[in-house]
Amino acid sequence: MNRQASSTRRHDLDWLRIAAFALLILYHAGMAFVAWDWHIKLARLDWLEPVMLFTNAWRLLLLFLISGIASAAMLAKAEAGFLASRSKRLLLPLLLGVVLIVPPQPWVEVQVKGAWSGDYLAFWQSEYFGFSDRLGLILPTWNHLWFVVYLWAYTVLLALLPAAARAGLARGVSHLLAGNRLLWLPMMAIAAIRIGLADRFPESHDLVSDWCMHWVYGGSFFIGVAMGTAGPLWTGVARLWRVGLVLGVIGWAVVAWINSQPGDPDGSLLILSRAARAVQAWGMIIGLLGAAQRWLAFDHPWRQPLAEAVFPAYLIHQTIIVLAAWWLLPLQVPLATQAVLLISTTIIGTTAFCLITARIGWLRPLVGYGPVKPAAVPAPLRA
Repeated sequence: MNRQASSTRRHDLDWLRIAAFALLILYHAGMAFVAWDWHIKLARLDWLEPVMLFTNAWRLLLLFLISGIASAAMLAKAEAGFLASRSKRLLLPLLLGVVLIVPPQPWVEVQVKGAWSGDYLAFWQSEYFGFSDRLGLILPTWNHLWFVVYLWAYTVLLALLPAAARAGLARGVSHLLAGNRLLWLPMMAIAAIRIGLADRFPESHDLVSDWCMHWVYGGSFFIGVAMGTAGPLWTGVARLWRVGLVLGVIGWAVVAWINSQPGDPDGSLLILSRAARAVQAWGMIIGLLGAAQRWLAFDHPWRQPLAEAVFPAYLIHQTIIVLAAWWLLPLQVPLATQAVLLISTTIIGTTAFCLITARIGWLRPLVGYGPVKPAAVPAPLRA
């Protein structure tokens, strides 16, 4: 294995991104077994909700932050063509997803909720492109691909910033978050945003109205841009990551306790829940960044193919989960068997999709793969 010191690429962030998306797949599979609203339900596992709450607050913030770091690195390498390249990489899979990959999800959901019945092709032709909410869902939809839409929007904002403004952003954020402020100031900001805006702008994954979460997700993205792959803030991460992990776990325990109380939290309990969620979110992010910086800064033959397959896996996994749950719904099998079949089917189906599409040249950019890198040509031997 090659140590990270031999390369400018942050292998620790690659591994962290791979792990975060793997957790996302498991999280979405778990949505079929908890009380939270989702496309289809199989059963109820009360113990699963606090487990899922452990990743709920920080998983997406971490992915936006890593995306910001990666975007800053891309801009540093080649500013010309950055927006066009990123738009092609994000929008082509988004278009394919909205047109072909996502539609089975609302098809299953409207049948489960009794709003429509019939075969998939009839739904896709007559209902999905109706541009209405007649069936109780806004169709067509991007469902889980909202992340791609938000990431592209933040990327456009970044590309519009002049180089001097980006440099000023990096200097300003580094100064603002110097020392211990790296830990507690973002916690306070996230808590204030959630307490002040969440009721007025509930999280909707609607690009034009999701103002509370734009401040949270967009803020995380631009902090990542300011951090870059190296700089003074990484020294703070290395110093504070253990404290961050402890605070993150404490925040999760408070949120899980509040969620275990009967009824929905309100008043002071709701404020405490949002504040604890902010502590959990940023504490875990600093903790995971520091732990990865220390323990995952190495290369491995699996890193590149896994990192490259993250986007295609993200594109397809939720549709496989929903269809597998739809297949399992009428079967009279034990709960444990349902869970094993759902997870194994998702892993196998996602892996097969990634392996097959990676080998089809014209399909690669449509599912989120980058261009095929030419094989290295060995240098000629000298006499």
